[in-house]
Formats: sequence, C-alpha cells, structure tokens
Amino acid sequence: MYFKELSSELAIYRQSRLARLLLMLLCGFFLFIGLINVSNSDEAKSLPIWVSGFICWLGWSGSFGGYVCRFDLAKQTLELKSSSLYTIFERVYKLSDIKGFRAIPRKGYTDNYRLYAVLSNDTHIAFASYKRRGLAVNECIKIANFVSKPYEINIDIAPL
Repeated sequence: MYFKELSSELAIYRQSRLARLLLMLLCGFFLFIGLINVSNSDEAKSLPIWVSGFICWLGWSGSFGGYVCRFDLAKQTLELKSSSLYTIFERVYKLSDIKGFRAIPRKGYTDNYRLYAVLSNDTHIAFASYKRRGLAVNECIKIANFVSKPYEINIDIAPL
C-alpha cells in the first residue's frame, strides 16, 4: 500500500499495480481450484463442500476485492471505499471535519502501525496499516502535508 499524489488536488492510498497483479493471479488460481472442487463434489473422494467453498471465497476475495482511499481537495473530501465487484462500503468524510492525522502502534502481538484521521469529535478513523514504523511516519507526514492538516506520531493516544 502506498500514498500517491495524482495531481495537486487528488491523491490516493492503495496497493501497487504489481502487488495487485500478483495477488489476482494467485487468487485466480485458488478460485479456479475451488470451482473445480465444487463441480466434482459428487464423487466419493472429493473434499467436503465447506472446504471447497472456503477455497472459492478466498480466491474470490483476492481476485476481485479491493480497498482505496481518496483525498480530493477540490471536493474537500476523504473517501474510503472497499469493493468486490460491488461496493462493500463507501464512507465519505469532509476535510473540514478532520482535525488531523495520527500514527499509532497497533496493540497486540504484532508490530503494526496504523494511520488514523482524527475527526472534530475525537473519533479515530483507521485508513492505513504499515509493518514498519518509519514507513508509517513518512506516509503520515506526506498525507498531512497534502491535506494541510497537523499530524502526530506517538505511542500514547494524547489529544491532538
């Protein structure tokens, strides 16, 4: 996942094209195998239908699923959209409602870092996740500078 400025008024956060292509090829293979298993499920030595269904679901999700985050300065909006041949969710936030951006380590057994948009009512909206702290910090700074909002990088959830 990366942040890219498309113009002076539009930027996106999404997967790189190479990563997307490789994921589609791998998951397309899973979908194909799952569909063959479903079509041959009446044989005696076939996989249980729930296993075939899980393989199909995994292939479908990876082949057709996607997530994109758009920053549009002309419309003054932040749009989060997830889809899988159809829209799963689409949320639009006004940039005037966003106080700033925050990079916080995710609590748990893994060292992931999340980027949040902090709304005026102190609601945190997670829109990006990174494995490395340095990358999360750099992307948070780039996003905040593009939108002209303040940013905060810390471990504690202190007021923005």
